[in-house]
Amino acid sequence: MIPKTDKMEKPPIFIIGCPRSGTTLVRVILDTHPNICCGPETHLIESIKTLNEKIDNNWKRLEPYGLSKYIHIKKLSDLFKTYHNNYMKSKEKQRWAEKTPDNIFYVDFINKLFPDCQFINIIRDGRDVVCSFKERWGSKTIFNAIKKWNKSINLTFEYRTKFNKERYMETRYEELVSNPEKETKRMMTFLGEKWIPELLEHHTKQHDFWFNTKTGKNIDFKIEKRPLRHSPSKPIFQSSVGKWKKNLNTVEKAIIKISLKENLKKMGY
Repeated sequence: MIPKTDKMEKPPIFIIGCPRSGTTLVRVILDTHPNICCGPETHLIESIKTLNEKIDNNWKRLEPYGLSKYIHIKKLSDLFKTYHNNYMKSKEKQRWAEKTPDNIFYVDFINKLFPDCQFINIIRDGRDVVCSFKERWGSKTIFNAIKKWNKSINLTFEYRTKFNKERYMETRYEELVSNPEKETKRMMTFLGEKWIPELLEHHTKQHDFWFNTKTGKNIDFKIEKRPLRHSPSKPIFQSSVGKWKKNLNTVEKAIIKISLKENLKKMGY
């Protein structure tokens, strides 16, 4: 285990959740806060975890070099922090948050790197998640969406018992878009930050987005015809809740009913 963050420094924040569950919406809400920056998806955790596994597999060869596994993990943690700390300074803020959807599948490793971090888990109706996958990437991705949603929900039940209420919270996408003031106040209480009305006006603020390899520029959501995620240039909207009812065909509905039934019931959907 690595040492906890300095008492004067607030812990890092990790936004987790199944892809297409509203993690981007939470990301831009937090990024709007004057104390918090949450930059574009880094996808670094998966890469660092892979590196860590390769080093572990060769640890016997590295033992003569005299570094302990404690130092090894600390260095990997520092590597990740280097990017976020630099970004945080450039934005003149005091705390950083990380949002990469697949991070929900690497929480144990994140916890190893940052044993005092806080997690915000975004949960959304699995039928709408599948629908969103289909709209963005086509019908062929439906089975991948089903697999990811079920896995994320199974992990959610683990995280509920693994972490205490000071380190882990959940918010439902449906609740967030229907009562954003209430849900963002819950988030700020959890994070120990002051709630401000500007959190509900994320679309009026500047945010950095994902690099487009085709254009060599960051994505401009104001002109993007098919936004990759919940468009940060728009106010919070509720029109995506229950969208699966209209946008999935009879066969697709039958498939997800069978595949998601157990976890939908457990989650109260």
